[in-house]
Amino acid sequence: MIVNRKLLRVIKAQSTSDGAGVKLNRAFSYYVEPLIDPFLMMDNFNSVDPEGYMAGFPWHPHRGIETVTYILNGEIQHEDSTGNKGRISSGDTQWMSAGSGIIHQEMPQLNNDGINGFQIWVNLPAARKMTMPRYKDLKRDNIPESHIEDARFKIITGTLNDESNHAFSIRAETAIFDVNVPAEHELSIPIKPGYTSLIYVYEGSIFIGSERQELMKNSTGVLDRIGENIFLSTGEVAGKFILLTGKPLNEPVAWRGPIVMNSWNEIESAYGELNQGTFLKHREVEQI
Repeated sequence: MIVNRKLLRVIKAQSTSDGAGVKLNRAFSYYVEPLIDPFLMMDNFNSVDPEGYMAGFPWHPHRGIETVTYILNGEIQHEDSTGNKGRISSGDTQWMSAGSGIIHQEMPQLNNDGINGFQIWVNLPAARKMTMPRYKDLKRDNIPESHIEDARFKIITGTLNDESNHAFSIRAETAIFDVNVPAEHELSIPIKPGYTSLIYVYEGSIFIGSERQELMKNSTGVLDRIGENIFLSTGEVAGKFILLTGKPLNEPVAWRGPIVMNSWNEIESAYGELNQGTFLKHREVEQI
């Protein structure tokens, strides 16, 4: 008998700003909901006003996390302390593993249609937090797609049916999909038992389970970890959402600003190294 996941709670995105003043919707954060493990945070930056995004995210450090940046519309230029430079635009994805430490900047470029996209923070397992940084851009033509019935899945990372995206292997076991479900459709999505599953709706709305609990635009549904299937449906409008699944790390989280470790001693050590100029352990990135 197939067991469908239950909707535990709904998190409404919070309007805020980050970086040098980029306006965004914070979809969820570990500060609010620890049940999102191994994910830490997801932001949806969406603005047509240059004043809402052009200040960007100037030089800042990271340690202990991996970031996944996925662009629906617009363009971002990246540069980091290892010498990497890259530019991603509509439909592209960028993966960055901070590992032991990296300093980078992410600067949106002026666009008549503004910018719309996501950045997801994924926690690194304790054994991997001090590894060599890694970086990879993937253009939209190289992002695989698959279908379940009439629903389209863009595979940002992970596997669906016979399609996989392992161009960059995130060190936590995760799958991230951009899903488009037509109006008046029902859909069953297989999920590994025990894995975290999150749904963030960015266009339209969807209904979870046979009870048809509505998940509206700019809301995240946190589902329980019991069962091997998500059953959802749409009404009169199509639903577009980001689906994230991952195996929980079940490790302690110590988090301050852009650095996420397993203890507060490690956090204090990281900030001490930043002050002393010894934060960067590697001046290159792992080749992938």
